[in-house]
Formats: sequence, C-alpha cells, structure tokens
Amino acid sequence: MADLSLLAIYRSAVLLLGILYMSQPGHTQKHGIDTSICDTKLITDSPTPKRPQLPSKYTVSIEANIENHNYTTDYVEYYDGTRNMGATHQWFLGFHVYSIYSPGTDELFTVETQTKTCTTDNLATAGPKYIFGYQPSTANPKVGKLFTAAGALRFGNGTKEQYMGTRSIRGITADYWKSCMYWPSMDATMEVHWYFTNTAAWDPATGRNLPSPLRCQVHGKVWSGNPHTFNHTYEFNRFSTTWANHHPFETPRGIACPHRKDTKPLPTPSNYFVFTAETLNLDFSTIGFIKEWYAKDMNLVRYDYKPDPANISPYGYNMLSEIHDFSEGIAYIRDATTGNCSLTTISARGIDAKSVDPTHVRIRTSQEFFNLDKASYQYEGTRHVRGMDADVWVATRTDWPPGSVGQNSTWEWYFARQGWRESTGHTYVFGMPLMLSVTSNNYGSIVYNTYNFDEEKPEPWDFDISRCYNYTNRQDFAFKIPGSYQTMVASNLQGFKYNVLIAVHKAATVSTLRITNIKIDYDDSNILVFLTLLGTPRIQGDVNNPVTQVSLSTAATLLTNAINSNQLRISAGTGQTMTTLTAQPYSLTQSSHTVEKGYYVPPKTATTYSAGAVAGLGVAMAVVFFIFGFACMYIYYRRNGGAFTKNDGKGFEPKQFDNDYENSAVKSGDE
Repeated sequence: MADLSLLAIYRSAVLLLGILYMSQPGHTQKHGIDTSICDTKLITDSPTPKRPQLPSKYTVSIEANIENHNYTTDYVEYYDGTRNMGATHQWFLGFHVYSIYSPGTDELFTVETQTKTCTTDNLATAGPKYIFGYQPSTANPKVGKLFTAAGALRFGNGTKEQYMGTRSIRGITADYWKSCMYWPSMDATMEVHWYFTNTAAWDPATGRNLPSPLRCQVHGKVWSGNPHTFNHTYEFNRFSTTWANHHPFETPRGIACPHRKDTKPLPTPSNYFVFTAETLNLDFSTIGFIKEWYAKDMNLVRYDYKPDPANISPYGYNMLSEIHDFSEGIAYIRDATTGNCSLTTISARGIDAKSVDPTHVRIRTSQEFFNLDKASYQYEGTRHVRGMDADVWVATRTDWPPGSVGQNSTWEWYFARQGWRESTGHTYVFGMPLMLSVTSNNYGSIVYNTYNFDEEKPEPWDFDISRCYNYTNRQDFAFKIPGSYQTMVASNLQGFKYNVLIAVHKAATVSTLRITNIKIDYDDSNILVFLTLLGTPRIQGDVNNPVTQVSLSTAATLLTNAINSNQLRISAGTGQTMTTLTAQPYSLTQSSHTVEKGYYVPPKTATTYSAGAVAGLGVAMAVVFFIFGFACMYIYYRRNGGAFTKNDGKGFEPKQFDNDYENSAVKSGDE
C-alpha cells in the first residue's frame, strides 16, 4: 500500500505542468519543439497588463485532474522563499503523503502517514524536485535553492506569456494568459493556459489587491522514453500568504526519517541537574509527577514522587523520597509525611541505575539518564511545544520496550531554542530540555514534560538521609571557631556550611551523606557549629568496591583529634575576602540525640511482599519514573498480565525485599 502512494507522488512528478514520466535511458535523439502542440514563435510576450505579482510565501489547495489517465489527486502546497523550503500534502487513492523539500540540505522527505514511515532522498536527483523547481548552488553543488514563487508556479519566470483577455472561471472574472513551453530535459512541448483573478473586477480572497491563481490547463506531448500525450487541469483554491498554527515543513510527530543529514549535534548533558517533570501515558490516560536531582561526581541521585493509588505500593501512598547512594549501593526510601524509612539495595530497573553484572549496579551516566546512548539522534528542525520554539531531535529504536524484538519506536527530544533559554536567566551546558516523546505502534505513547530545569550542582543537604537513622545510630556534635560571624560568615552562610561539611568529611573520613543537620550560630567572640553524624548502614549495598565506612565511634574520635590538634580548618568569606578559620581545640562536645516524633520505628519481622504487591510497585514506579525503558515495562506487563517476579520453570514466585537494617535497627550502639 505504501508503495502505491509513493508511486502516486512519482507519477505526479510535476505538480503544475504534470509530466507523468521522467526521461528513460536509451533515448538520445531529441524530437525538439512539437509544433503540432504549439509554436513558441506564435506567442507574443504581452507587456500589458502587468503580470500578477506573486508573493514570496504562499499556500494553495490544488485539485489535479490527470485527464489522460482518468484520475484526480489533491494537494496542499506550501512555499516559503525566504526560508528556502517547500512542502506538499497529497491525497491520492485514499492515501495521505507529505513531501518536504529542503534544498539547503539537498533532501526530500516523503512521509506515508498511514504506515508512519519516512524516506529520505537527494532532492537534486529526485523526480518530485520539479514541483517547486531546484537550482543547484554555484558555490556548493551539494545544496541548492527552490525557484522563486513565480518559478514554483511556472508563471512569470521568463517564459513568453500572451495576455488573452478575461474569462469566467468558476463564475469568477479572471485574467487569461497563454504560453508555449519546451523542456529539453524531457523533450516535451506543452501549451499552458493560466487564469488569475482580475482584481479590477473581482475582489480576491487574499485581499490587498493580490491576484489569486484559479486554474492552469496544460496539454502537450512527451517524446522522451515512450512518447505520449497528456492533458491536465489544475484547479486552485484557498490561495493565501499565511497559514496559522501550522508548520508544514516539519515531519509529523512520532515519525523519524532514516538517513537524514545530521545538521545540528544533540546537546551533551551536564553531570548535575535538578528538574520537575510529569509523565503522561497516553494509552492508559495516566499522569505522574516527579522531581529529580542528579549529581554524577557525588554518586547520588534523588527523586520525589507520589505512588499511583490505583496500584499496590509497599511504601505507602504519601509523597516518597528516594535517595540512591551509589558509593555504597544503598537506596533510602522515605515517606515524607510519616518519616518512615526503608533501606534496600538499588534496583537495576531504576531510573538511574545500570546493571554491571547479575548482582551489582552503577550510576547511569548523564547520557544514559536521558536515553541518548541507545540510538543516533538526528536534528529534525523546529517545532512548538507548550507555546515555545524548540529544536527537535528524532531517533528510531528497536529495543523498546525491553525484551521486544524488531519493534520500532520513535524518540523525540525537544529543547528550548536559544532565545527562550536566554529569557530564563540561566546559561545551560546541556540546553533546556522541554519534552521527550516516545511513540510505539505496539506499546503506546508516553510523553515526558520537564519543568524548572536547573544545571546548578545540587547541594549535599538535598540528599538528607538523617530520618532513616534512629536515635541509637546517630550523634550530635558542637564546636567553636574563634572569629566574627558577621564579618566572616554572614555574607556567604551556605558556602560556609558547605565548607564545614567538607572539612568534617575529611577529618572524620565519613561520607558526606552521614554529615547532616549543619547549623551555624554565634556568640560574642565565636562562631558556633552544630551538626549530626550518622552511623553506618546495616545492609550491604550492591555496587562494586563500595566505600569503606568507619563506625560512628571511630568518626567521633577522628573528629575530636582533628579539632584538638588544630587540624580542622574551614574556609570562610567570599571572593577576595576568603580566609581560613581553625576550630578551637577541646571545644567539641557530644550529646545523645533525643527521640523525635516521626522517626522510623522498624517492624519486628521481615516483610515479604506478594507477587501482586511487587507488580504493583513496578506499575506505580512506571507511571512516574523518568527512564522510559522502565516505563515501557509498565505497559508491557499490563498488556501481558505479568508481574515483576521470577519464573524458575515451576511458575512465578514473589520477590522478597531485603530488610536487614529495619530488623536490626532496634539494637543499640554502633557496630
């Protein structure tokens, strides 16, 4: 079926002058002008009236009646001489085909909407180039430009045209022009009759005294290949110089054109970012929200989301915050409302994890995080999304959803154009991502909208896990730093807190995640620092070479020794006023942490979740998680009735989540 529609385009190689067959090999002797059709010597080039002045941009609907073959095809033609672009939308025998002409890159994109396929051809050698005309560039023969508007309509472009007076076309008073043309490339002679609105007698729909083309009749003979005569009539209507809310030079959404030229490289993502997003599953009419933090050099990822109440969630239905520490391979999943917290290993199915072997994971690179590593994206052009101008990159993948074979899916990334990015007041390394759209015939469509994208490095306290540690596994500390708070700290309080964290991290040799609740105060002569150190987690992570953590008591000893030996030094101030402060020896004090309402109370026994609960967890995650490889599993399993469980040949068994820390957290002391 697609071949028939493409054949229709190539059979209609010339939209306006309608030569149906291109020259064929073997015909070298040209017939020349066929005077039985018309004689160019008998055409008088009329100096008056003035020929219609055609605009540099137009759209027009055309009914092409190919009388010698007894068929009709309809077009909408778009021409923009300023942008050097052209397009036709054609209907033929029930098919709808887009042809997009890009002479600046010497490309013709032909889109079959029914099969959602696109082919890319060289415009310079493609038959349909005659629709708008094609002029190779003298500076660069690999690219070219379209004819002028007059040339595209084959009128007023140097051919002798004789004014024949007025006629009535469809009841409209029209100026009638006749010409005789010979095309050596096709060895074709044709008599052409053009009709434009007579603006003195009739008000054209375009207004502004701009004539509209009404009809073009062409009859002639082609001697190239198999000699044949032809007779065509083209009816023009809805001629306009504008088209509102429509972008005819863009390939349709959800369709990629293989082998198109990569005219603009895809942006490279930075190693830190924070953004809020919504995930739309168009087939299931679901919507999910998520906020994400990514810090590659810190080996940390966080995302906050609310589980779908339609599915079983082992962690409840309040807002959940997940922090993944890839230095140790541990996931902290906290209920923001109750404060309850669970520790588990990091799942390889997560939005941020990559499996390195059956039992270990690693953090995804920023390229992998944004799914830019699985396919070759090509620049498609500009589109509008959420009212903004966006650069669009398109790719086709055959590996989505996971486990599928040979199933094509189209991935489209939208990034705000430069002018829109500047209005945000930010300078972006990656660009400002707006939307990712994934379309698959067999598994549906997902749209992922991003908001509030920020490439600033997340702060360490954005990854606060303190509520995942009860009072038996944490210790509060305070120490003094001689100096003036107002002079040395007040101008850059956040920077000073960060420098405190780094200094304590080095002195106590603990992960920055274990240093929390940093507060700064002052008295008459000192800067007062308060902070909490957390103990070691009591579960084993699932990364290779996890960072070795010292115990809470060892960390306290190391911090005490650093302070007492004048080794705890902290930078303060800003810019040229930076100075180094030293903690006062023997000023460190410790206190036991008091139990606060909302801290996690662990269960007395391990919990085993049913297969349905685990499947529900996968479904809930899929609605809100960023990684579309994971989101596709949601669609796949819902359509196929499965669950995220293990099949050992005897049937499906539920997966059990490790809960060692929760069971042991009631023990006191530090191990």
